[in-house]
Amino acid sequence: MSTTAASSNSGEELSALVLRAARGDQVAEREVCKRVVPAIRLFATRRLRARDAVDDFVQDALLLLIEAMRAGRVEDHGLIGLFALGICRNLARERARLGERRHELWQRYGPLVEATWEPSELVSRARLEDCLGRLTQRSRELLRRAFVECESNAEIGAALGLTEANARVVRHRALDLLRECVEAPAQRHLP
Repeated sequence: MSTTAASSNSGEELSALVLRAARGDQVAEREVCKRVVPAIRLFATRRLRARDAVDDFVQDALLLLIEAMRAGRVEDHGLIGLFALGICRNLARERARLGERRHELWQRYGPLVEATWEPSELVSRARLEDCLGRLTQRSRELLRRAFVECESNAEIGAALGLTEANARVVRHRALDLLRECVEAPAQRHLP
């Protein structure tokens, strides 16, 4: 069989999997995810430093991909890999926008904050804010629910579409990333 024919069969097979996934076939969803995860992981690895951040990015991208397949938003089933990379680009842009927004706020209100807080307090709060900004949206939401709303892992899991065990794992990963960032050698984290 020629490589063109094999490629065509592979494309047709992938297209059929995406169509089955769109109909709610979880086995097909898993297979699609297994096929696109290497590209998503490579994308995340090139942009993120911490391994746990890469894992969270990959998981967020896969959740968005499954949601899009179930909602029927994948128009060309054979191009699911490109669709997944589009999701990755959008997640990366969202993260960059958050960083730009923080910088803009510091430009606008930084002098006021600096005038009212003690210098050591300012650095630690700014560092914590910066470190929180490095977490995924889902991780920040999970931590907010756990520590501000005092929700249990079961409640958090139900609200975020996770199992209780997965909510606990994501919380531990997020806390580890936060701790690692805050305890990293001191750098000036202010813009």
